[in-house]
Amino acid sequence: MRAVKGMVLVAGTTYRITRLSAGLYEATRILDDANVGTFRLGPPLQVEARGFDANLLREVARAAVQSARTSWVGRLVNI
Repeated sequence: MRAVKGMVLVAGTTYRITRLSAGLYEATRILDDANVGTFRLGPPLQVEARGFDANLLREVARAAVQSARTSWVGRLVNI
């Protein structure tokens, strides 16, 4: 089940957040439609970057959680 959950802005770049399955999300850079990786909600948060800085992907995931683009709202411990 793929469902676009919205967009987040991190470090001046916009990313599309897509839910792939329960607790698993994909981040896509809008600028060039590049899939930058996936993240799985925890705790702890798990990121799998694809040719992309894992720390920046972690910030994208954090922004998605904080802006309610995921179903894991409000649990930012260990992110």
